[in-house]
Amino acid sequence: MTFYKTIVCLATSRKRGKRCVAGKEIVNNQLTHNWIRPVSRQETGELSETNMILEKGKGPQLLDVISVPLLSHQSHEYQTENYLIDNHQSWVKKSVLPVKLLSHLCDSVESIWVNGYHSSQGNNDKIPAKLVKDEVDTSLLFIQPDSLTICVSTGYRVDKKIQAHFIYHQQEYKFSVTDLTVEKHYENQPNGDYPITDKVYLCLSLSEPFEDDCYKLVAGIIFLKTKEIYTLGHSNHSIDDFLNLLKKHNITALCDVRSHPHSKYNPQFNYEALKQTLKNNRIAYVFLGKELGARSQDASCYNDEGKVQYARLLQTDSFKAGINRLNKGMESYRIALMCSEKDPINCHRTILICRHLRADDMEIKHILEDGSIETQLLMEQRLMEVLSVSKQDLFLNPKQLIERAYDMQGEKIAYTESTTD
Repeated sequence: MTFYKTIVCLATSRKRGKRCVAGKEIVNNQLTHNWIRPVSRQETGELSETNMILEKGKGPQLLDVISVPLLSHQSHEYQTENYLIDNHQSWVKKSVLPVKLLSHLCDSVESIWVNGYHSSQGNNDKIPAKLVKDEVDTSLLFIQPDSLTICVSTGYRVDKKIQAHFIYHQQEYKFSVTDLTVEKHYENQPNGDYPITDKVYLCLSLSEPFEDDCYKLVAGIIFLKTKEIYTLGHSNHSIDDFLNLLKKHNITALCDVRSHPHSKYNPQFNYEALKQTLKNNRIAYVFLGKELGARSQDASCYNDEGKVQYARLLQTDSFKAGINRLNKGMESYRIALMCSEKDPINCHRTILICRHLRADDMEIKHILEDGSIETQLLMEQRLMEVLSVSKQDLFLNPKQLIERAYDMQGEKIAYTESTTD
């Protein structure tokens, strides 16, 4: 008799030229840690595309919440989570799991099954089958690694081998990747290592025995795209010190937000010189001083005393166009906003541009003179201390207090047109 289980899909991978799907069960709209791996009647349980068609003829994607028709529990000594599907009934997509809930699905484990056994190209990536019987309770795990690099190489018997090299609880691992989407993305990339800077989650699967070993595989990789931007001031740095700051934080594109990209006392940061230096170091350069500079060319942004009003400036079409270019650029580059001021508190890149960007739930990091990082949140705390903004104001909540601090600092540092000829 057919029964249904609802799962959130955490793995959709390649298995013997077909597919393998796995996920954690949802019961009464509550997430659980019960693993479900739907399998077919094939000897090793692989699924065909026709076994799992959802809406519009597509198969399940990561984070899809799916109702799966099943016939029986098909547990065996290597994979206890297997359930035989009813291939006469349809799979139904019910929703998509919000990414903010992923942390609740992580398995609390200190290591990835049993360590100490390695293939020729892997690291801690296999376990003797006889040991799996005695020491492994589940063939599926869901974790958040400390770091991840995708490794592409020319494989044995295949055109490209895709592996995940990651650190988890200070232990190094290197597994083959069977996630179909990741394989497809990297199979045409040149051989090499591709560090992942986004937050990621990994679904790990233990294979059935092959030549007396069970192999550890990465069956699903969920990338959480985090918007991130850096800022720094060129101050009086030497060009070598400035480049070292960029390279230390893996900056791949510099966005110049000075209204006038020239420096009388530091000519190494003049437009042409800086652009060529960055090009020689394979760092992209774009000038957005007209769109995001502090000295607006729009007369409506000035008050009667000739001072720029930040609230007016950020409403201009030009400023909005600059922000749109930044957001587009972040899809391909690791960007740093550059102005001249050493301290981010004293610069419009922070008080105007980053004040606006933080509303988009963006991670903002200010590169200080010594190369250390001050987040926007820490900057806000320091700003309130510098301006002596009272945290005990009975009439304002914390959010209103920091907005007051921004307004005060904006008024203090805003550009004022000279009234002399």
